[in-house]
Amino acid sequence: MGVVVPKVRNPLEPMSTAVKAVLALVATLMGMGLLGALFADGMSVLGIGQKFVCVTDATTTISVDEQPIPAFRPAPGASLSMGAHPGYCTEAPSTVQSLLNTATQLVPFVFTVGALLLALRLIRSASRDGLYTTQTAERLRGLGWWVLAGSVLAAMATAMAEKALIASLSLDSDTSAVSGLLSWDVPFLAILTGLGVLSFARIMRVGVTMREDLDGTV
Repeated sequence: MGVVVPKVRNPLEPMSTAVKAVLALVATLMGMGLLGALFADGMSVLGIGQKFVCVTDATTTISVDEQPIPAFRPAPGASLSMGAHPGYCTEAPSTVQSLLNTATQLVPFVFTVGALLLALRLIRSASRDGLYTTQTAERLRGLGWWVLAGSVLAAMATAMAEKALIASLSLDSDTSAVSGLLSWDVPFLAILTGLGVLSFARIMRVGVTMREDLDGTV
């Protein structure tokens, strides 16, 4: 009788399946977004539709108890909507305004996709070479730095682009791209996650070194 070898469950599950599923979803959404953008451009050229650029100044709060309510002046070609926060819109954005609006959405997207790709590379490397290897530890470390530093830089870049867009749509002299450096949302969860991943990478690197030393003494 042959020896039946029990099937060993992949130690990288369910992370491996989850990362692959999210990447597939992102790729699908990207394809749908690209088709939608091309369709919108074609409709705009034909004069059937127009592009709108809107942004809300979330750092400015309007209180209904304030008497009088502070006045906000939209720039020429822009409109103002008043709510809990002032919002600005334009039906005919300039090239710079369109680029700034794209940047507010593209920067977080690039950060997320980059983190997923690094996680997928880590999973494939660990599946091929093993969990406790120098290469796996280094790739885990790279993922940790991307999550830690990338989340901070992405948040700052998004805030700066958003403030620059607000400045172009309003006549508020106190708003500028530089003011985004003082009002960006600190990604505490991403920072803690990045620090945790870096700690695990360091522990794994120490374990790999100890195993190599033990193998050398045997």
